[in-house]
Amino acid sequence: MAGALAGVAAAIAAALLSAGPAAAHAPRGAQGGGPVAAAADDAQTIALRQKYFGAANVDPATGAVRRDKVVMSWFGVTNFAMAIRGHVVLLDAWVPRGAHSGYVPSSPAELAALRPESIFIGHAHFDHAADAVPIAQASGATIIGSAEQCAALRSRADEMTAPRCIEALAPNAPPGTRADIPGAIRGVEATIVKHLHSAGKAPDGKDGYHVPVTPPPSTTQLEHPATPEDMAQLVEHAPDSEAGTVLYRFRVGDLSLLWNDSAGPLADDAPGVFDVFRALRPIDVQVGAIQGFNQITNGMRDPRMYIEAFAPKLFVPTHHDDWAAGITTKGENYRAPFEQELSRIPPERRPQVRFITDPADYVRPDVLTFDVKYEPLRVTRRCVGERRARIAIGGDTADVRAVRFRVSGARRSRLDSRAPFTLTTRRAVRVTAIAADFDGSQHVLRRSVRACGS
Repeated sequence: MAGALAGVAAAIAAALLSAGPAAAHAPRGAQGGGPVAAAADDAQTIALRQKYFGAANVDPATGAVRRDKVVMSWFGVTNFAMAIRGHVVLLDAWVPRGAHSGYVPSSPAELAALRPESIFIGHAHFDHAADAVPIAQASGATIIGSAEQCAALRSRADEMTAPRCIEALAPNAPPGTRADIPGAIRGVEATIVKHLHSAGKAPDGKDGYHVPVTPPPSTTQLEHPATPEDMAQLVEHAPDSEAGTVLYRFRVGDLSLLWNDSAGPLADDAPGVFDVFRALRPIDVQVGAIQGFNQITNGMRDPRMYIEAFAPKLFVPTHHDDWAAGITTKGENYRAPFEQELSRIPPERRPQVRFITDPADYVRPDVLTFDVKYEPLRVTRRCVGERRARIAIGGDTADVRAVRFRVSGARRSRLDSRAPFTLTTRRAVRVTAIAADFDGSQHVLRRSVRACGS
């Protein structure tokens, strides 16, 4: 598929060259593929987190993001900044700007200044991963992907500066391979699955006739013409390899969210993968690609089959925005063919759809904010023997690094740095527990604890 993407980039380049010289419309820091600033002060990070995740969800003093929300902020194609259980991560990492400079109000420098902990890669084509290495180098983020993706991304930096990359799937894993990623995000279950990139196939007679999807051209190129620096970055990364395609499911609290940055012809090449997809249910939210190379002959068949397998309650289309001059169009033009294909699913099994459109929904956190059941920390008491009460820290303790217990009448406090965080007493006491999080914050909890009877 790298050859296909290179062909797309060549078509973009031809369109741009025929359009004549371009004016600079890119926001500051959004041009070209040069170095990304390696440092951002706390004020910058807080301001940017408020921009990407909403002022109401970010502590104005510390920059901590609320843990009872999952917030996804779209910055083009299938690229998202996501706050999940208070942790900031990126899903793919490329700000579209090579063809349409300034169309997306984001930049690699801004994304690095968010201080993401991790960058999850769906596949390594330029429109998904061209900015991953410089953002990881600047922010210290860990890249997560398959063994092949890690190798491809490491090769884009010299040995001394190559970012850390977790190989969540072994080399040569076949489609349908599934693995958990322990510790990828504290307090969040993360699962990776190998599947297929979109690819053109002959018309599917078994599944009926599919209206070809050939979106009309747009005027975005004229409104946001490319700068020479941005075009150079696009041409440089056009040959970037796919390195295999994976998807991720995240489970936190009572929310299960799935993200796939491509939808391949599984019906033709790997139908058994649908069984793996069905085993991931229940899915509350699926954020999935709907544009791909198979749309010319089979329309929206492949995205629809992914939806049928995952059976999400809510589906959010992506990879349908106008990021490639002469190749793509405004996302709104995909609404009708997508709805037509979705009508093949019986109404009782059809998900709700939250159709995001460009450019109105770029970096707009209120569009994709989801509530999550979050159990706050608390002091618990349980009788475990004759006159012995076990005091523990309950609630969601995944981010707790250590707890210091102070008991009334005791001369010294007790530090517990290993979960579960507990102490035992034989008398009625007043307990103060100071829970220290990995992010440096502290929670002070107090409770009067009764003695257990004989």
